[in-house]
Amino acid sequence: MIILNHAYVLNPTSNEFEKKKLVMKDQYIHAILDCNTTIEQENLYQNIDASSLYITPGLIDACSQIGLKETGIRWEGNDSYEPTQEINTILSVVDGIYPFDPSFKLAISTGVTSAHIMSTAENVVGAYSAIIHMDGATVDEMLITNNVGLSFSMGDVPKKAFFDFTKKPLTRMGIANIIRQTIQKLRVDGLPLDFPFFIRCHRADDIETALRIQKELQANFTLVHATEFALIDTDAKKEISQVIAGPVFQAIERFELKNLHPSLFNQLQTTDILSCNATDHPISSVSHLKLESSLAIREGVSRNNALRSLTTDAAKILQIDHLTGSITTGLYADVVVWDQHPLNLTAKVLSTFIKGKEVYKGSDCK
Repeated sequence: MIILNHAYVLNPTSNEFEKKKLVMKDQYIHAILDCNTTIEQENLYQNIDASSLYITPGLIDACSQIGLKETGIRWEGNDSYEPTQEINTILSVVDGIYPFDPSFKLAISTGVTSAHIMSTAENVVGAYSAIIHMDGATVDEMLITNNVGLSFSMGDVPKKAFFDFTKKPLTRMGIANIIRQTIQKLRVDGLPLDFPFFIRCHRADDIETALRIQKELQANFTLVHATEFALIDTDAKKEISQVIAGPVFQAIERFELKNLHPSLFNQLQTTDILSCNATDHPISSVSHLKLESSLAIREGVSRNNALRSLTTDAAKILQIDHLTGSITTGLYADVVVWDQHPLNLTAKVLSTFIKGKEVYKGSDCK
């Protein structure tokens, strides 16, 4: 049982910081109170003076391979895709996550408390994804939600991976056909109509193909990356409901990324599309998640909206906003304490809590 007192706590409704007393008990946020309000048996709590500090929900990386593609390890630690996968065989990322990947410690030291784990882009038909906390001795202990959705990939990455393995070409027509056939087969096998699909696409033509398939099959698509969102026409944009955008902080080393730019975040914010940010770790380090939002601010996104995209909006897209993503009574106590506003480039994480347990304490803490 822990009380963080006199801190600037992020209000989930106004999205403003307010001076409050935050009470965590039995893995959950127990109460958010005025600083001078006392609670029953308060003397039994660990009472921490957090004066002048800022408290946010834990950041959520909405697309990551942390633990699936191990940091610093070659092919031996890469369990992010299956080269020999048959079209009709669907894998699950939980079977490949390594809970002792050192990147988990890096994540919590930068305020990231949970991540949506997706297979990489090499397979047209990826794996069933999962959402995990960044702390735990086993994958089952870390797991928040399993079988969140199924990932698909379009564009040059699956084309190259297919050719490298089969020495046969794979066209965009072929990719679209595989996606259609897979969805249709899964529905015959009993998959619900509203089951979520996460579809990786960068180029404008791939985005429009994804939207065409979505309309044909009445599928529930969330676009991932959507790099050339600005190039699709207005009517097509109206068909998009959710986007996991980025990462924009990465090398432009493929032709498909030639239009990659942080202005993507502002372009999305000016629409009714629900969007959030991601690092797609380890292509871009998990520690860069906050930097993605800092780049969004540079392009005109407000600090409030940029912070919401890392917390509340990410939780809504992943359908875990009833579990985490905001400082709300009854949700998991996934909480980060910062020495200043978290989107200041010089902001440091002083403490990270996951389910009410302090899993990281910065060197600046007493």
